[in-house]
Amino acid sequence: MDMLVTTPQSEIDTSRKEGETVEQEGGYWFRTFRFKPKVEDGEKIFFVEAGLIKGYGIVFEVSPTEGKECEVTGRTWKGDWVVKYYNWHWLKSPIPFKGFQGIRYIERLPQLKSLLPLDVNTKEDGIPSTNKLVGILPKRL
Repeated sequence: MDMLVTTPQSEIDTSRKEGETVEQEGGYWFRTFRFKPKVEDGEKIFFVEAGLIKGYGIVFEVSPTEGKECEVTGRTWKGDWVVKYYNWHWLKSPIPFKGFQGIRYIERLPQLKSLLPLDVNTKEDGIPSTNKLVGILPKRL
């Protein structure tokens, strides 16, 4: 099930730094959670930032964890589950959506289904070319 999460205002600068690193050096992003999100490989993780849905990544792994360290910032993100994603896509026209805590599932938001690129085939071969860990935007514990 495609999911939607928010980038906290306090993490926007960190998010940009991590994004630039992945674009230049390869790798992937991750986000940690206290519970197992209902998302599977090939599905999308959309992000709300500053009141707009701005883009999404393609999920390639959901697994248990005891926390993950970001190789860009050195910060350890706490959580019991990690969602790894890559292949970032910016939306051509960001969609207004109020920020929130936790997760929203696109399937449960009919007002968004017609606005988001949900019909794009995201099942891709392979995973990111490097193992660089970029920790981004965890749910606060």
